[in-house]
Amino acid sequence: MTYKQTTADLKKALQEQFYFLESSANAFDAGNKIEAKRLANTMRLLLHNKGRNESLLSQLNKKDILFYDTSYDYDPNNTIPFTGLAVISIGSNKSEYKAPLGDGSPNRYDKKKLSFDEWWNKIILVDKKNGNKFSREYLILSICDKDGGAHIDSELKEDYIEIKKNNSIGWKFFANGKENPITDIELVSVRQIAYELIKTLRDEFINYSK
Repeated sequence: MTYKQTTADLKKALQEQFYFLESSANAFDAGNKIEAKRLANTMRLLLHNKGRNESLLSQLNKKDILFYDTSYDYDPNNTIPFTGLAVISIGSNKSEYKAPLGDGSPNRYDKKKLSFDEWWNKIILVDKKNGNKFSREYLILSICDKDGGAHIDSELKEDYIEIKKNNSIGWKFFANGKENPITDIELVSVRQIAYELIKTLRDEFINYSK
């Protein structure tokens, strides 16, 4: 015998997932970047449909809501690496990627919201070395399904490993006469995606952060 979850059950589950999102986001902001893997897992549960497995928002009939987009638009004529969601913070001894959250350049936030498909499939990252393109969906599922969010594969796809380990994005900084790669673009981008989703859910479900 099975039990069919009621709308009340699903709304309670959404409150729980919202709590997980905010908790992991706060831990990330406190310096624990690996929390991006838990953010990816939560976002997959909320958003990704696979076969007969429906996302939580689909079960709530809420996949038709509009999503905040804080990524710059990719210009294929631009020859420099494209990091649509992350910014580079330059320090005296170290430079690193940062998620701007709500404090970036004003033109990052002047767009209209996007439908789910537009938002999920938008190009938000292009590497310099190979020209590989990454959408929110591809990045989140790569982290979640293969790199420790919910599952660890013995092999990772080459394009993902290139940005993760080989700095195919290409940005570097110099300190003490040494050239260093700027790392963690995949984790920082996921943090900014979580910012967008949290803001979107707050608009749609105003009491769900309680």
